[in-house]
Amino acid sequence: MRTLFDKIWDAHVVQNIPGGPAQLYIDRLYLHEVTSPQAFDTLRDKGLMVLRPQQCFAMPDHNTPSEMKDERLEIEDEKGRTQVETLRRNCEEAGITHFDMGSEDNGIIHVVGPEKGLSLPGMTIVCGDSHTSTHGALGALAMGIGTSEVAQVLASQCILQQKPKTMRITIDGSLAPGVTAKDVALYIMAQMGTGDATGYAVEYAGSTVRALSMEGRLTLSNLSIEMGSRAGLIAPDETTFDYLRGREYAPKGEAWDKAVAHWRTLHSDPDAVFDREVVYRAEDITPRITYGTNPGAGIAIDGAIPTEEEVASAAGSVEGGSSAVEQLRSQLSYMQFRPGQRLLGIPVDYVFLGACTNGRIEDFRAFASVVKGRQKAANVTAWLVPGSWAVRRQIIDEGIDKILEAAGFELRLPSCSACLAMNADKVPTGKLCLSTSNRNFVGRQGPGARTILASPLTVAASAITGVITDPREMIEKAAQPAPVSHRPSFISLTSTCLPIAIDNCNTDLIIPARYLASTTRDPHFFGDAFMRDLRFDTKGRAVKDFVLNQPAFSEPPREGVHQIIVAGENWGSGSSREHAAWAVAGYGVRVVVSSSIADIHRGNLLNCFVLPVVVTPAFRDELFASIAADPQTRVHIDLPSQTITNLATGHSETFEINGYKKYCLMNGLDDIDFLVESQKTHPIPLP
Repeated sequence: MRTLFDKIWDAHVVQNIPGGPAQLYIDRLYLHEVTSPQAFDTLRDKGLMVLRPQQCFAMPDHNTPSEMKDERLEIEDEKGRTQVETLRRNCEEAGITHFDMGSEDNGIIHVVGPEKGLSLPGMTIVCGDSHTSTHGALGALAMGIGTSEVAQVLASQCILQQKPKTMRITIDGSLAPGVTAKDVALYIMAQMGTGDATGYAVEYAGSTVRALSMEGRLTLSNLSIEMGSRAGLIAPDETTFDYLRGREYAPKGEAWDKAVAHWRTLHSDPDAVFDREVVYRAEDITPRITYGTNPGAGIAIDGAIPTEEEVASAAGSVEGGSSAVEQLRSQLSYMQFRPGQRLLGIPVDYVFLGACTNGRIEDFRAFASVVKGRQKAANVTAWLVPGSWAVRRQIIDEGIDKILEAAGFELRLPSCSACLAMNADKVPTGKLCLSTSNRNFVGRQGPGARTILASPLTVAASAITGVITDPREMIEKAAQPAPVSHRPSFISLTSTCLPIAIDNCNTDLIIPARYLASTTRDPHFFGDAFMRDLRFDTKGRAVKDFVLNQPAFSEPPREGVHQIIVAGENWGSGSSREHAAWAVAGYGVRVVVSSSIADIHRGNLLNCFVLPVVVTPAFRDELFASIAADPQTRVHIDLPSQTITNLATGHSETFEINGYKKYCLMNGLDDIDFLVESQKTHPIPLP
């Protein structure tokens, strides 16, 4: 019995050369401007013509600009311009379909191929680009090849290839909110490294993979090359057929029905044997980022960079450990990070949404879902580059461009852009870019540029806060399982802090008594009343010396900014009135940290969905010292693990919270919601 890979391979073998490779027939050859000029020259040198130009499709993408200059789309770099012009001329001479720069059919070749229905299940597809593995998401055998091999296909519509071994990577379970296909791929690469799949064709399987959209599958297959595999296949199913139905080059009418009937046979047989089996669980995958200079150097977004001891231990031998430690040192030296460091809260200079990895409409929808109603951080330069002109049109048709514009972002023109910096989009030396692209190699996005790979959700969240941010903090409620009420659920939070170093700060200081004569819980009213008599004098003038009026702390709380109070001893002493907690919440604070919080006030804070975190005096004092040294110091709170981390020092502490209240906070439930819901399973007996 055969694997999916075997079925496609066997159907395309023209001959097996004794003692050599197989001659494999190629259904589709894709060409772009960078790797094809010399292939055409090879044919000219041999006096040959392109054998089957109707099976070849070409478009420039690497050098194409992502913005107009003086209302003109032109390439300023002479070498890049020559490559694009050469591709155009070669295709005209050979009769190859060419989607020219700026045309409605143009885009990144690995985005355009699937969206036009040029890439179909069961095909063999090659291109002089390593990320050709993308098309395997449709149930095709798709491989990146070298320029000499491009010439082979142009001349003969065949290629000489050694048959690889087979590997199946099975992922089962449901992905948590905020976890995307990009995170799945980054997780697999971190587990396997960048060479563990070398010599294998990989098939992705399991319930997690089946649940992915086609865009998600394309992202997963795209990154197969980054762990060494040239091909990453996913068996076609109803998701595949729905995606392809009606696309320009897909079969129509009876031909469609016949094609689908065949495509349904393209799966690994139940008893198919793979050379290697690898299994992962979706529940183990959280949002991911990279920290080094290869895609396998990755961690959970709320995790820490490995220490030298951890790397040496994982290597399994003294010699291997020494080599691994040297690699770690080299990577971190370039990235300007340190072993054991947590990256949450690190300032970001650039963000890039795009590339053949994440330049599709689903990626822009995800990005827009996070930034909607928010504003881009002033310190961030953002490049939002669609993967094709068709994607750009869809962004505009759906009004996504308006959401982006309102949030301070500019939609650029389709291009490979900053993925590999062949056009003008180059990240300056030393600057840090959070990128949805596929590689974080040294200098990949520009000489001396530092790249962290991440998902569109993570990039969007970080573009808003200006620092590396866990997207789970900012995901719209609609994207999560709907809670019983509309209360704000609390999972984790990373924010700068308000240092209010007042011991025994009582509820009358938190909110003056004259504000108690209200019959509403209007958050704006109580937020304005927060510490009113300390913020303003009797004539309503701001007290300059008070911390909340100092320039570093005067900005009102918002996402990732001043949402945490670090307080003195015995915060919230005095009255039991809940108004003080309303004032804290109304001001925009989500967490109060102190070494002691008054019991009644602590309960009131929880009822207002403000998390009280009690730490040791030493940890509290360290926070005060860090904030005094740098007002931009950020603190990360993770409720599931009940940990608080000072990102300036990397020090963490655990904190206590009632299990029931923890459940309520994480699910957006207040006590009434809980009691009403409990009636459904535990009805109160009638008197």
